[in-house]
Amino acid sequence: MIEVSRTLSVNDGTQPPLGLDEVWEGLVDKARNPLPYIASMSECSVTERFDGGLVREIVHAGQPVREVVTFYPKQRVHFVRTHGTAKGTIDNELGFDEAGELALTFAFRIVLDGTEPGSTQEKKFAAHMEADYLDAVRTTLKAVRDRVAGTATGISA
Repeated sequence: MIEVSRTLSVNDGTQPPLGLDEVWEGLVDKARNPLPYIASMSECSVTERFDGGLVREIVHAGQPVREVVTFYPKQRVHFVRTHGTAKGTIDNELGFDEAGELALTFAFRIVLDGTEPGSTQEKKFAAHMEADYLDAVRTTLKAVRDRVAGTATGISA
C-alpha cells in the first residue's frame, strides 16, 4: 500500500491571504471539475450526485477510475477510488497548525493492482501521484487567490 501525507500552509506569505471559506470553495470546485487543477487528468464526468457528495468517472494518467467523493463541509473532501488499477482513498483536509494558521493536508492510501509492495513500479507510481497532488493543491490555492483578488483564471466556484 502506498501511503503519503503532506501538509502545506495555506497562507505562506502569498497575497492575498485566504480564509477557510474561500479554500473550501476551491476544494469543492476541484472535486466537481478536477481538469483545470490536475494536469494528469484528461476526463471527468459526474455520474451521480447525492446528499453530501458525488460519484465521478475520471481518466487519470491514462487510466479510467471511478471515485465516490464525500464532502465534510469546511473540513475534508474524501475520495474513494472504487474502480481502476489504483484503489484506495484520497483526502484533502483543512485544519490549523500549532500556530493556529490555516493548513491544507492531502493524504492518500492506494493499492496498485498487480504490483508488489515496495517495488520500483509502486515507488514510481507513488512519486508521480504525490507530485501530481502537490501540484493540484498549489494550483487550487492559486486559483482561489486569483478569484479573491478579482482576476479571472477560467476556474469557477
